[in-house]
Amino acid sequence: MKKITYIVSLFFSISLLFLFACTSTPSQYDYKETKDLVSFVNRAVDLIEKQGEEAFPQFRIKGSEWVHGDLYIFIWGLDGMRYVYPPDISGEGKNMLDLKDINGKPIGKLFVKAVSGKTGEGWVHYQWPKPNSEIPIWKSTFLKKAVAPSGKAYLVGSGLYEMPVDKVFVVYNVDQAVALLEDKGKGAFGELRSTSGPYRFMNSYIFIKDLKGNELLNAAFPHLEGTNIMELKDADGQLFVKKELEILKNSDQCWNEYMWPKPGQKEASLKRVFVKKAFVDGEILVVGCCYYPPK
Repeated sequence: MKKITYIVSLFFSISLLFLFACTSTPSQYDYKETKDLVSFVNRAVDLIEKQGEEAFPQFRIKGSEWVHGDLYIFIWGLDGMRYVYPPDISGEGKNMLDLKDINGKPIGKLFVKAVSGKTGEGWVHYQWPKPNSEIPIWKSTFLKKAVAPSGKAYLVGSGLYEMPVDKVFVVYNVDQAVALLEDKGKGAFGELRSTSGPYRFMNSYIFIKDLKGNELLNAAFPHLEGTNIMELKDADGQLFVKKELEILKNSDQCWNEYMWPKPGQKEASLKRVFVKKAFVDGEILVVGCCYYPPK
């Protein structure tokens, strides 16, 4: 009897764990690179909030904890004025608000926007050359607001080239897309599709459907738009849309995974998606973003 009770209890615990995994935003990062970069920026913010502008010279010292290899801290005002830029200090004192990447992505404005929300932090992904190179590659930058003892607010950031896409990037992207849709409605679809906007990076993109399985937007696979994908199967025969919508009957968000091609490819790869409900133009829609973990 005790053995049966233990098995039932264990099954119930595992079921709860599965339910939590399917309905909650993950609290940990996938990769050490992400965790370390966030910690790096957080330490810089702490220093600025204690020492204020007197701390700025420390961030320019090459070979120090703040400048090594391609890693460094940069500091802007919320108006776009650049105060600390270790790769080229001659660029300090310039307003960078209109800075764009090779695709026309307005990264200067996106940096400021990332720290201007309720959380005071965020991610921006864009294509940029490494120092002493002219070839743009993907760079992911974490940004956070710091308020110095003087009362002045600063944007503090640091980025890494060719970071693996972390689940935290995907959750942040969905949250930003939901906020945009709830503000602008379906009129925001163009922004969500645009390669010069913040919602498309590497192999990650936004897709939207209604609760009946009608695909309304798919930035990477536009041929699916206007079709009902409820019975769509992945490469393993999984009815992944039906599974996802079943979970969302009792939850506002969840994670799902299935086998699906990367944009521009035919062979299926493991794809992980985060989806969240949003109230848009009088109806509930499901907004999602994805990433393809390394094999």
